[in-house]
Amino acid sequence: MAHGAPDWVRMVQVAVTVDLVPVVPKETEQRAAGAVGRKANATTGYLTVASWEVAADMVGELKEILILSDDYVNSVFQVTVGDVVWATNWQMKSSMPIIFEDLKLAAGKIVLVEVKSNGTDTVTVDAIIVGKEIG
Repeated sequence: MAHGAPDWVRMVQVAVTVDLVPVVPKETEQRAAGAVGRKANATTGYLTVASWEVAADMVGELKEILILSDDYVNSVFQVTVGDVVWATNWQMKSSMPIIFEDLKLAAGKIVLVEVKSNGTDTVTVDAIIVGKEIG
């Protein structure tokens, strides 16, 4: 019996790493994280609706981003996750949850939801970034 398991059972240990650093999550060292924001915008340049920066000495887990607008026809979105512009010049037809499950982000990485309009019509946009931080 190796390591407390019967001989016919293979023991497997799973390790999570972020930027080559092992992450050992402990339930007492996890906290809710993310952001909520609202922005009314009538400009052709992107404005930040919501942003979350993973705290120092923590690992972020991005779960979901939810975006809502009062005028989808004139709302144009940009979503950045870490160092990746995930979507740009994106026009949706209705509210959209973007599910990331457990995407790991290193300390200091930023999740950003931005919006711009056609420059004439004011759009009001809400964004919710859902995540957690593990120390």
